[in-house]
Amino acid sequence: MIKDRFKADPNDFIIVLMGPTGSGKTNFINNITGNTEQRKASHLKSDTQDVTPYMTMRDGRRIVLVDTPGFDDTYRPDTDILKTIADWLIQKYATGGTLKLNGIIYLHRITDNRMTGSAYKNLQMFGQLCGDIPLPRVHLVTTMWDIVKDKNMAERREAELKREFWKQLLDGGASAFKFNNLPQSAQVIIDPLLDATKGREELLLQEELVEQQKNLNETAAAKVLYSRLQKLLAEQKKMLKDLADQADARNDPALAQSLQEEYEKINAQLQKTFEEMKEMKIPFTRRIMLWFFGRKSRVRAINLANAPA
Repeated sequence: MIKDRFKADPNDFIIVLMGPTGSGKTNFINNITGNTEQRKASHLKSDTQDVTPYMTMRDGRRIVLVDTPGFDDTYRPDTDILKTIADWLIQKYATGGTLKLNGIIYLHRITDNRMTGSAYKNLQMFGQLCGDIPLPRVHLVTTMWDIVKDKNMAERREAELKREFWKQLLDGGASAFKFNNLPQSAQVIIDPLLDATKGREELLLQEELVEQQKNLNETAAAKVLYSRLQKLLAEQKKMLKDLADQADARNDPALAQSLQEEYEKINAQLQKTFEEMKEMKIPFTRRIMLWFFGRKSRVRAINLANAPA
């Protein structure tokens, strides 16, 4: 198993793994490659900081399993994560062709009691990155079945995912699988993606950046991030106002000090959000040009509707 000095080859079988931090992407890859350094996803701190390809051979074919960071990384903003993933996906073969994928695996912890905001954000971003045409090559995988204590409850969670949050993806051709943290289980999941007769496909993000030559902040995924940043900025401004009102209403020096510290912390977060928004904002004149002269995408973004309460 090799993960360094990767150069894409048209004969590669490339499978990209996506999903929230701690969903088990690296562990899944370890089960395929036989890597003994099992880094199980038992915590929410991100181990994967960059897009990392892991190569393994099977029947004379090179299989490339691509580990990606989640959009809830411990130390990095989502805009940075999107750029990191985009930079890897737009690389070209030595022959000049755009990188094409045999499959995409999206992982989700079955041990989560509900679809959290963070998990939904990752799923929403996946829909914008992937698009509709590659869906027959998408495998939606629930992980951590080996540590589930209540199997019936886990089965109900899986049914809810299929019925609500994954429905649009499944209706579009994606398939659902369970991963039991065993090499045989991982093989069952990737084997259908290694069928050479099914061809390969580009993701929506690749089409936007390479064929349509859009800037990253003009892509469907970036627009969703910008919308989320707008909402976050509004929430942070409201929190600051509420803290200021509390400080004015009470004549308590100790409370005032505590509120001031919280105010400074949230204000720092607000400034960070504002800077991210500036980076993602599309100038008005550019928006006009895209509206009149931009090429239509062959692949359409998937706008998932079932946001968690």
